[in-house]
Amino acid sequence: MGQCLSATKPIVEAILTELAKPPPGAQGHQQQHGDSAAPAAVSVGSGQSGAVYPSLPAGAEKHRVRNVYDGDTLTLTDERRIRFLGIDTPEIKDKQPFAQEAKAYTKERCDKKDIWISYEPGGEKQDHYGRLLCFVWVPAEDGDGYLCVNEGIIAAGYASAYHPGKGKHLHNWDKLIALQTQARNAKLGMWSDFKDFTVVKTANGSAYHKRSCEHLASVKHLTELKASEAAAKGLHPCRTCLG
Repeated sequence: MGQCLSATKPIVEAILTELAKPPPGAQGHQQQHGDSAAPAAVSVGSGQSGAVYPSLPAGAEKHRVRNVYDGDTLTLTDERRIRFLGIDTPEIKDKQPFAQEAKAYTKERCDKKDIWISYEPGGEKQDHYGRLLCFVWVPAEDGDGYLCVNEGIIAAGYASAYHPGKGKHLHNWDKLIALQTQARNAKLGMWSDFKDFTVVKTANGSAYHKRSCEHLASVKHLTELKASEAAAKGLHPCRTCLG
């Protein structure tokens, strides 16, 4: 497992360095959310440059991690659970491919360590399970700045961009999608053996499916597209037919 993580590191660093350049209009978009939004990512030398920020978001809270459950869930020492915003990692309980690698990524950076958490400006702070919905921050490897773990794990190919809410997207949604596309094109992590295929989506759904999916039995109007196109649109794979 450690070899898998080490082998992808040089490619991930190259991707993140390229993505360190803010997209056109990014500055204005951040200003919409005020001081709570994260500052623009900048290159801070070697390492995960594109997901490293010079400072923490305003109001970020410092906590200690007791346990990392999987790639996108951890428990604080005060027993509250954190669900990482904007990402979805393979399920350990279902023994999905790369679930252990995703857990290892997060565990290496967060387990038994201090982290900082921040919330989506204007967004929900808890899900229906009572878990805190957060962006998780840790000191950068070189000690200069702070790594957004949510973005870093997508760039490493161990998570996909995911947002269950309808309507408003996360403030960094476009960046998460770009990181995911770069990881897929570079065949990192869970994208290592990805081969494009045809899927379908409903008119207003947030997931893409196989045409034979049981959830679509009574749906008449479906749109056909490639899985890569669906992912680029921010849709996530159905956990029933593509989990």
